[in-house]
Amino acid sequence: MKKEIFEKLVEGYLQNTLSQAELNRLMQEIKSDEHDDFIKEKIYALLQENVATDSIDQQKDEHILKQILSQPTAIPPIISIQQKRKKRKSSLYFIYAAATITVLIALGSVFFYKEQSSLPSITIKENTIAKKDILAFNGKQVIHLPDGSTIILNDNSSIEYDQKAFNDTIREVTLLGEAYFDIKRNEKKPFIVHTGKVSTKVLGTAFNINAYGESDKIKVTVERGKVQVGDTQKIYGVITPNEQITVNKNTLDFEQKKVKVEIATAWKSNYLILDNINMEEATSLISQKYKVSITLSNQDIKNCRITASFLNDEDLEHILKVVCSVIEANYHYNSNGSIVLEGKGCQ
Repeated sequence: MKKEIFEKLVEGYLQNTLSQAELNRLMQEIKSDEHDDFIKEKIYALLQENVATDSIDQQKDEHILKQILSQPTAIPPIISIQQKRKKRKSSLYFIYAAATITVLIALGSVFFYKEQSSLPSITIKENTIAKKDILAFNGKQVIHLPDGSTIILNDNSSIEYDQKAFNDTIREVTLLGEAYFDIKRNEKKPFIVHTGKVSTKVLGTAFNINAYGESDKIKVTVERGKVQVGDTQKIYGVITPNEQITVNKNTLDFEQKKVKVEIATAWKSNYLILDNINMEEATSLISQKYKVSITLSNQDIKNCRITASFLNDEDLEHILKVVCSVIEANYHYNSNGSIVLEGKGCQ
């Protein structure tokens, strides 16, 4: 990452304006040790400066600093300071900012350890974090966008979009990590995925993007339709099914080639995905996976719809309990081992 971009991320953190995806990106850069010299210079400069800041009493100053330095397992928040009438010369703000950056360095590895070791094994509903108009999604889950498009988000990945601007004149999301996109076609409103300097533009298609922060490459692979890949200066190419463009993040050199799309999307096989399907389809998928017969005691149960995603190693009992809780049903086993779902069903 260029020094200028990293500096903007640090300043954004100090001003508490970073999105979740940008914060994840900052954590990755801190972990890489690439910007150690800049961080040291920043801390030294902050400690040396002495400019007018918002007036706060000494007791609050000390409280803020103690609060920052006493939270070794959480990302330290930037605490807003109420503006008062009088202003005084103080370097405490800069000590505070320097301390915050120092804590950030120490937290880089902790942040990633936590992200990788505490991922949920199942996601039934969208896990969203709202910051003003930005919606951010993190970790394994199926995301349904307002336009009817679907995104399957992989491990250690995040995606965000502006919920007010989305679907107005253009559909835009920002991805860090890997995701599979199944985009509803709309020729008047292109769908754009931003991954750093590289943008992927489509009208309606299915494709996979691998853009993990620790890798120096971005890979875009098409399963269905056409996808345009490029940056602000040029278009790298338009790819069709079983084609892939690989872009170097640093040099922006790229390569276009034929691939087997099933290899690029193999990670999706780690899921049992029930994506807004009716219960007849859902029980069929579950039956095939676990090699068990499932029948519905009431035909109206077929009309119930369900959206859920499970890891492949989830046991059948857990899946049945979740499904039944969603559609308000019960289940029992027959003497021959088959399963019967009972409930009022849906109209």
